[in-house]
This record gives sequence, structure tokens and C-alpha cells, in this order.
Amino acid sequence: MGLYVALALAICAPALADPTRYALGHPENDVWNHVWGYGWTAAELGRGELPIHAADVGWPAGGSLWFIDTFNAVLTLPVQWLGGPTLAYNTAIFLNLVLAGVGAWALALDVSRSRAGALVAGVAYVSAPHLLGQLYNGISETLAVGWLPLVVLAVRRLFAAPNVGRGVVAGALLGVTALANWYYGLFAGLVILGLLVRLGLRGLQGGRRGKLPSLRLLGGAGLVASLTAAGIVAGPFAAFAHTMNAPDALVTRNPAFVWATLVMHNMTDVETFVHPGRFYSPDFFAQSGERLIVVVYLGFALLVPALAVVFTAARREAEPWLLCFLSFFLLSLGPFLYVGGAYVQAQEGWIPLPFLALYQWFPMFSRISHAYRFVVGATLALSVLLAFAVREAPRWGVPAGVAAAWIGLARLAESFFVSPAVWPLPVADLHVSPLVAELRGGAVLDLPISMPVLARSRLLAGQLAHGQPVPFGLNDPVPLALHENHYTNFLVELERRTVSGLPADLPLLDLAVGAVGLRRLGLRWVVVHREDYHPDQLRRVQEFLRLTARSVAEDGVVSVYELPGGD
Repeated sequence: MGLYVALALAICAPALADPTRYALGHPENDVWNHVWGYGWTAAELGRGELPIHAADVGWPAGGSLWFIDTFNAVLTLPVQWLGGPTLAYNTAIFLNLVLAGVGAWALALDVSRSRAGALVAGVAYVSAPHLLGQLYNGISETLAVGWLPLVVLAVRRLFAAPNVGRGVVAGALLGVTALANWYYGLFAGLVILGLLVRLGLRGLQGGRRGKLPSLRLLGGAGLVASLTAAGIVAGPFAAFAHTMNAPDALVTRNPAFVWATLVMHNMTDVETFVHPGRFYSPDFFAQSGERLIVVVYLGFALLVPALAVVFTAARREAEPWLLCFLSFFLLSLGPFLYVGGAYVQAQEGWIPLPFLALYQWFPMFSRISHAYRFVVGATLALSVLLAFAVREAPRWGVPAGVAAAWIGLARLAESFFVSPAVWPLPVADLHVSPLVAELRGGAVLDLPISMPVLARSRLLAGQLAHGQPVPFGLNDPVPLALHENHYTNFLVELERRTVSGLPADLPLLDLAVGAVGLRRLGLRWVVVHREDYHPDQLRRVQEFLRLTARSVAEDGVVSVYELPGGD
């Protein structure tokens, strides 16, 4: 475990200077959405409420919300009580990285019976470029990959010698894996399905390839596992589904949105699996200025030795893991073949892939908008195959320890310095202007309104500090309450204007009515984040606010105004 702790510390190093202030991930990505979610979950539980309705965002009404990383937020509650949500977020990432290494090590050891091979399998899994890319994106729940090898290990042992105790353990791990990340719960289900198919094929062959377990014992233990997993998942999944489908849902996943996101935004380019360097396809920053990156790079230091197992005596043992890799790799490509930045055309349109059939036939797949996350399953399978490669190395004249050391070092070097992943990781700074932290007695509107959605998420650090409601939700465009109000609508127009001054014909009466209307709804404060404006924009917006609101305070970072209409 010491090796995986050291690797996790190396990955988390940029935040270690002050883990209560610096959160791992690019500040213009999803980092603050997740840090805020940790704080909100703790606050709701502290009030004795289930965290399924948020009043602190989406002002004035708030809305139904299931924080996507609720599992880790609850798991790190003691850390949050001691050091706040940023420390809890960083701690969850660190623990998940350690668990990834330990989980892959345990599974690879059980499968390959090679200690050196298992050690390097854990290194390969925890240092996956995909995980580093998700860390850069600040999507913390995707780091919970360590539960997947543990549930696969538990199910393997259940199949080998079924009993009630192993059924409970396998079911509990399956439930926890799903709670930690719905995607990974699905991945575990797919692996279990593959194991069942393999068991059935062995039965058809008369058990010639190994002793078969008693079907009666396996059925009973399987039932126990299923009931255990269902008991863990049923309540949270019902709450998750309710919040997603509620009329006031703050985060939705309707079929049209999921399909558009899957096909037009989150494509998986085959080239990116092996293209080194800062190569991203699709390139969100070039297309729309988004800082999100898609990293599915597998790397030659992993692919070459892992797939070389087919040329060794371990080929027969490794066959299930080769099939597992191929299955997850195909699913990670999404519904249509996308190569070199474009969909590949056939006579009747784009070339369909197996994911499309599953998307159309199975309800769980119809909610998947990030097919490239299946690369986690492919990486786990390759990591296990790597353990076989190390075990067989002495047959090629290379001691297993030497092979493990060289492969492990090559994997780390490629992941950190050659792959498209960014390392060292950037950090987001929690520091909030004292003027913002001291606001009380009403909702707070942060400007600019027209800031890019993901970049705006860092303003949630201010909400954590002052505790007042804010209009914007998580990854939402301009809220309806602001869009329909003349005052805030005019502010958006001012932000988009190119002239330096205010228009000569200001509709002052309409603006005054709009401002008072917002105040009566509970919006009291307007905070101008000065560095987010072009100087001409800032001058124009502040001149407008001085005419229509009361200037309260100003420092080099923010200017604070109070809307008229209070007592």
C-alpha cells in the first residue's frame, strides 16, 4: 500500500501546500461545482435534511438536486467537520487514488498469482491518464475506480466457492460501487454478466476447463448478493431518479439532451487512445473555450506488454481479460465510429457500433452521455493482463521483479510526461474576498451574468463563504428569473455591448421597477467581479450600477452594490 500512497501523494502534491484552500483541478472546470456539493451535502445533513433539494442555488425557488458525488461527500464528513469542504474533496480524491492501486493489486494478485505483476498492475491502474484527465476536469466521482476491481474480485471468489458470507460481501461491494459512481456500477454488472456467460459455457463443455460450483449454492449466494446490493442502492437510486425527473430539477438528463451530448459533444476519437502529447479530439477549448479535456489515452507502456500475453503460455488464462478489454474498448467508442476528428461515413451514414444497440435496447444505456468513460473497464483489464506479462517474463529471460520495475517506470513516465493528461495538476483557489464572505440578509447576484457556464462555477466558492442563495444553478445558463427581469436582462445587454459608455436613452423607470422587484423577491446584493470584465465593460457596468443601486464597498477584486427597495 505504501507505493500507492506515495503515488497518490505525488498526484495530489499541488494541493498539499494548503488542502483547505486549494482544490485539485482547473478552476474553470467542474471543481467548484463538486466542492460546493460537498459543503451543501454536509449542511443539509447537519440540519437533519436529506440532500435532495437545494435552496442555496437556483434562487428564488431552488430545486431538486442529487449531488453526483454524494457517496464521497458522506464518506468524508468527519474530514469536512474538521477542515471544510475543500479538504474533504481533496481527501476523497487521495483516498480513491490509493483505493484504485490497492483494488487493482488485489484483483491482479488473485488472477495472476504474481506479486510483482500485481504490484505493477496497481501502478498502471492508479496512474491511468484518463484519471489524471478527470482530475484536471474536477469531476471527483469519476475517481472512484477502486471499487470496480474489488467487486470483480469478490464475485470471482463467490463463483469459485459460493456461500452466504461471500454473497453478502459481493453484494455490498456491488452496491457501494454503484453508489460511488452509477457508471461503475453498470461496468461491474457487465463484468458479472460476462462471468456468468463464461460459467455457462464451461457448463456446456462439461466442466472440462475447471471445477464448476454447485448451481444450488451459487443460486442461493447470488440471490443474497442481489438482495444486498438492491438494499444498498434502492433508496439512493430512487432519490436520484426523483430529483432528475422532478419539475424543478436543477440537473436533468432528458433523452434528447443525452443523445445530443453523446453524439455532438462527447465523441470518442479512436486516434486519441494512442496519440501522445497534448492532443485532444474533440478539442473543447478550440471549439468553445471550455477547459474540459477528454483523455482516453491507453499508452504503449501498457498496451504492448499487456497484449503480448497472447504470445505466452498464459494466453488461455488471459483470454477472459482480453475479451473484457475488447468489450470495454468497443463500448468506449460510443454509438458511431469517430476517427481523426470526424465520423466515418458509410453508404447509409455513420458506421454504427455496439454501443448504439445497447443505447436503444437497455434503459441504463439511454442515460449515458459519456461513452468514453468505459475506458476505465478497458484499463482495468489491461492492468490485469500486465500482471500476466510480468509473471511470464522469466520465460523470456527477464526476472519478474526487473520486468515489473521497468514496465512500472515506463508506465509512470508515459502517463505523466507523454500522455495528453496534464501533470502537475492545476488547482482552484478557495480564497474569497472578505467583502463577499461578509454578505448577509439576502440573495447575491454575481456579475458578469454572461460568464461561461463552467467558469462561473468558481463563484460557488463565494456562496460557500457567505451562505446566501444565488441565482445560478450547477452548469446552468442564465436562470429564468434573471432572463425575464428587465433589470438583469439590461445588465446582460450592457455586458455584450461594444461601445464604452451607457446608452443615452436609459429606460430608468423600467429598470427601477425591475430592481425593486428583484429586491422584493429576496435578491439584495450585486457583486461585480472586476477581473472578469474588460476595462470598458467594467466601466460601463459600474456606471450603470451607481445609477440604479447603492455602492456598498470595493476592493481590488470585487465591487459590492445593494439593490433598492429594502426597509
